Order: sequence, then C-alpha cells, then structure tokens
Amino acid sequence: MESAQPLVMLNPAARHGKVDLYRTLVRSRAEQEKAEYIETSAPGEARERARQAAMQKRPVIIVGGDGSVNEVVNGLLSVSQRVPLGIVPAGSGCDFAWNTLHLPRDPQAAVERAFSGRLIDVDAGRVNEHYFANSFSVGLDADIAVAAGSLKKYLRLAGMPLYYTSTLRQLLFGYHRCPWLKFSLDDNGERREQEQRFILMAVTTGPTYGAGFRINPQADHTDGRFDICTIRYTPLLRALRLLPIVQKGEHSDLPEVTFYRARTVQIESREPVHMQMDGETMSASSFNVTILPKALWVRV
Repeated sequence: MESAQPLVMLNPAARHGKVDLYRTLVRSRAEQEKAEYIETSAPGEARERARQAAMQKRPVIIVGGDGSVNEVVNGLLSVSQRVPLGIVPAGSGCDFAWNTLHLPRDPQAAVERAFSGRLIDVDAGRVNEHYFANSFSVGLDADIAVAAGSLKKYLRLAGMPLYYTSTLRQLLFGYHRCPWLKFSLDDNGERREQEQRFILMAVTTGPTYGAGFRINPQADHTDGRFDICTIRYTPLLRALRLLPIVQKGEHSDLPEVTFYRARTVQIESREPVHMQMDGETMSASSFNVTILPKALWVRV
C-alpha cells in the first residue's frame, strides 16, 4: 500500500445516477485503505482534483465512465509526476476500461483491481492542448459522439443502443457533412501525406470506441504507437452496408479502408469539424496528435 493517501472519486451522474452499489463498495474499501473519498459535483472537478493529487504524489481512483476517466487523465498528464491510476468502470460504454485494459465488469472485482491490481505502463495521446487515454477521431464518428450526447439526455439510451441510434441518425441526416481532410503521419520512419474526403479518421491506443465499435482491432495500448483507421468517402447506401462490418472489426479488406501506425499525426480540415477524445467533443480545424509512450501508470 502506497504511503501517500489515495484519492477516490465517484461520479454520481454515471449510469444515469444508478451508482448505489458502486458507492457502497467503494466507500467501504476506501475506509479500509484510509483513502479520501469524494463525489464530484461539476464538470472539470475530477480533472482539477486529479492534478492536485498528482502534484502531491497521491494515487488516484476514479469511479465512472469514459468521460470521467478522460477528465482524470487530463489532470494527471498536466503535471510531470506519474502516480498510480485505478479505474472502476461505471459508465455505459467504458471502452478504455473494458476493451483496452480488460478490467472486470463485475463491480466488486473492479473495485479490487482499482485498489490492488498490478501496475502497468499504458500509452496516452495528446491532441493540441488536450489528452486522451483511448481514442481521438474526426469526421462522422465525432458527429456521432455529439449526437449521442444529445440523445442521451432525451431518450435515456446508453451503451451500444445509444451509439447505434446516433450512428444511424448521422448517416441518414448528417452524412453530407463528411469532411475534406489533409493529413500527414510518420509510418515506419516514412512521412506520408494525402488529402481527400473521408467518412472518418480514428487515431487510437485501444481497439474499440463508441461502446464497442472495433475500429482498430489490432491496437496495442502499450506499444508506443497509434493505430489509425481512415475510411474514404463513399455513397451513403454503401456506407450503411459498411456500418455492421466496421462494428465487428471485420473491415480490413474493404477498399475504402486504410490502416496506419504512427507516433504523430497532423490533420488539417478545410473548415472547423467536430472531434472526439474518449467520447468528449469539441471543434477545431487543425489537429496535432502525438503519442505519449508509457504516460500512464494503471492498475489492472
């Protein structure tokens, strides 16, 4: 057990507020470990508290979904001090926790791993001035993440049903906004550059995003390189047929799809476009994406 007092944070809004079991389990374990337990109450709080904890060399445990993890990662990586990170996945998608780190879905087992699992080095990414643990993307999939945020409020959907509904909505009503992108990257020491219209460009450390879409099935979160998937623009009916193939991760032989591996990626758009990082969204027209090898120290 670390000498510094761990900080345990729970997002009470996770799982539409259905976190009573997680609260009971985590508070009990926090008392046993003499850890500080808090519940976040505003956006950005987890980021700031994680930053302060890292400066004090305190381990951090977060209970929540991908958005909560993204906040904590941004707090931890904003300082130079690396500290242990424990994750109790309590969201609806949890791509980083479940599909990249293979953490247990059972709450009791997940709490045990977060407090006493073995520590491993895990890569992260930086986009402009922001950080991500699992995925960054531009194009239709970022538009889907924006739509998912709206649908979540009104339809109370979660997980794969939420993202599948959002995907169909954007394909049918927002497909005409697929962007023209110019990108360059380092691929095995070679510089590659091209410009064309894309459905999406996804840069990930892990294999899935969007609650289980296997966009980069071969991605390894410990190898110091991004896996990148581009899908070139194609007519809408063809795109609708591609959706279930991409979801299952069986798109490697499709003519519209190209995979790359790289440490840096520069992307320019003709006009501002949505981007998503671990499901969190914003807009820009220029993106400088850099791998941060072994940036995180995570319990699994």
